[in-house]
Amino acid sequence: MIGYIVDVEFVWGFQARIAGLSKTPPSFYYPPPTTFLGALAEVIAKDYKIGESKGREIISKLSENLLAIGWRPINCIPLKYADINRILAIKITSGVLYPDPKDLAKSFDSPARGKTILSALDDNAPKIRWFLVFKNDQFKFNGDKIKVEEDIFWRIHRLGSKESRVSVVDVTKTDIEVTKNKVITNYSFPIEDGISLAMKKRGKWEFEVYINPFEVRTYDDKENPVINYIAGKRALPFRIPILTSVLSTPEYIVEVGEGFAAYKFGKEVVVGRWSK
Repeated sequence: MIGYIVDVEFVWGFQARIAGLSKTPPSFYYPPPTTFLGALAEVIAKDYKIGESKGREIISKLSENLLAIGWRPINCIPLKYADINRILAIKITSGVLYPDPKDLAKSFDSPARGKTILSALDDNAPKIRWFLVFKNDQFKFNGDKIKVEEDIFWRIHRLGSKESRVSVVDVTKTDIEVTKNKVITNYSFPIEDGISLAMKKRGKWEFEVYINPFEVRTYDDKENPVINYIAGKRALPFRIPILTSVLSTPEYIVEVGEGFAAYKFGKEVVVGRWSK
């Protein structure tokens, strides 16, 4: 097992919206864990010259190798909002497929679209710390042996849409201490059978539902990830910390059961799945 602790600095926030609710979807509090895996996959695809159609399979390989993923805000609070955006409208109206260069007025729409500002509570740029644990530091893909190492994390440049620019400011490769006991964590953690919520120790915590980062698979034409998410298939709720003061970090007491484990590096503790 190998762990990575990654500090990510945001320019303003990010754009990653909840799928399927309406054409004015709200944003998440934090970038979903699969968004982080996608950012890693983008870097790997560039290094190994893997095309877009095949590149999506890299996320599935990273997911198979993943044991734990959690994040916590270091100095910022998420503020969700929506603003008006002019976008191309893909639709059929009166039998006409839009966008249509003959009718530009009907080829656009202006829905409200969700975004999240990460507002810093001090004089520094907003920063979130990610803690990932993998079974191995490498995996095979198309005959190549791909190594997951610090350099890949350093080259992440966005988390979310193309406007969601970030800078990685610190990457630490860690040895992991595994525990099966009751632990105190200030990282987000999944809500699954085998993970017991003993007590909220302090701070504000919310729930958010993401695509399950441990079971990301390559979709074919018969299966749609958006429809699956709306139906609750391969979706996983997470308990997420909301920072309200840099002087008081949210903490939760969690007890892990069969099939799960807590992974420690110093005072950093993340909860995830267990694999022998």
